[in-house]
Amino acid sequence: MLNQPGPDAPTALEADAPPSRVVFYGLALPFVLDAEPAALITAGVLFVLLLLVSALLSGSEAALMSLRMGQLPTGEAADPTARRLQELLARPRHLVITLQLLNTLANIGAALMAVLLAAHLAWKAQWSPGLALLVELLVVALVLLVVGEITPRLLAGRFAESFARWIAVPVWVLQRVLYPVTEVLVRLTAFLQRRLRVSERPLSAEELKALEVVRDGSVLGEDERELLAAILEFGETTVREIMVSRLDIVAIPETATFGEVLECIRTSGHSRLPLYAEHLDNIQGIVYAKDLLPYLGRAKLDRPLNWRQIARPAMFVPLSKRLDDLLRDFQRRKTHMAIVVDEYGGTAGLVTLEDVLEEIVGDIRDEHDESEPVLYEQIDAHTYRVDARMNLDDLAELLGVDLNTEAFDFETLGGLIFHLLGVIPEPGDAVQYGPLHLRVETVDNHRIGQVLVRVEPTPVTVRKNGNGQGK
Repeated sequence: MLNQPGPDAPTALEADAPPSRVVFYGLALPFVLDAEPAALITAGVLFVLLLLVSALLSGSEAALMSLRMGQLPTGEAADPTARRLQELLARPRHLVITLQLLNTLANIGAALMAVLLAAHLAWKAQWSPGLALLVELLVVALVLLVVGEITPRLLAGRFAESFARWIAVPVWVLQRVLYPVTEVLVRLTAFLQRRLRVSERPLSAEELKALEVVRDGSVLGEDERELLAAILEFGETTVREIMVSRLDIVAIPETATFGEVLECIRTSGHSRLPLYAEHLDNIQGIVYAKDLLPYLGRAKLDRPLNWRQIARPAMFVPLSKRLDDLLRDFQRRKTHMAIVVDEYGGTAGLVTLEDVLEEIVGDIRDEHDESEPVLYEQIDAHTYRVDARMNLDDLAELLGVDLNTEAFDFETLGGLIFHLLGVIPEPGDAVQYGPLHLRVETVDNHRIGQVLVRVEPTPVTVRKNGNGQGK
């Protein structure tokens, strides 16, 4: 009887192959030698599917990144798809990292399938390892680059808005599912960015030219330089940074009497007041003072009017909306006030046309405006009493320190203290952040009032009422 080869014996093709080829194909050798037609077809189908996924993700990134908030309808005119797009564009870092993560995984999978198929064909064709490797790399790289990257980006960029609307909901779902992973990556990249001192984006040619003009003091005076600097920063400023916070909103309930509304207008000096039902998250419209003139002398002061009928429609904008887009919306809709909503649809604050213009030309005051509040008082060379509403950038400039708050979502000293303590502070609570020792002096209705700030280089610790609880 003829001797039959055992199950582990090499095939004739494997036995005759040079050792260099066997070593080269390594772990893929079983697939290369004994792949069934069904396995080859499966690998081919997976390669095509993963390549299509890569192309779809590349096109999605190109389409979404070419959109701007101003291109999307807002408020009542916004459809569900537009709202999903606004949520995606509100967090560009999370969006890019989500798409890049999935695209990388798809490319790796497609490359693996392609290498297995190419290795099988190269083995059958008796190619040398060097030639097989060169052909595999060139073909796989060319296919992934042309089909998976360049072509879909060009097509998606040409039809950006329609393509973005088509993929908005799937990408929104993927971003929600992968949020824990992307949040870690976002914080890691923000940390590396701070360490490497990398700016958010390179300056454009127009900005560089403007900076050259600004540097030349003989060309522009101080006022002109400040105005130009404000214009350059205008397009990068968001509504979150300038809005009137929810706690400072002067609004009227729909149950208010005519007399109460008139008194509110008189004492506040505002000519436009938001109208709400039950709570501020349910804004019904904006009541204009001039619309009440026909009712003077006719309506009873102790009775409410039909405020919903009198109020004009409110304009709603997200926290992340940029001021240049908001200014265009104000012009297009012929309105001066917008309600700012957070990601859950709740009222976060309000913003007016005056607030937007003040970012360019500085404070615009009329006879109703109160004098500008003093936000800080110097106690000694290293100690200040600071209003918790003070902007962190202004505080850093005042104290001459770098607070490194680029990765945070808050803008004020009070927001920083809330973030560091993690609880509603009480008078006497203290926290150390970098070189700053922050001690809460006053709290009114869960809102921080005055903070004692002392510049002292000490390690990061947190103390509750001096009890030394570390954080």
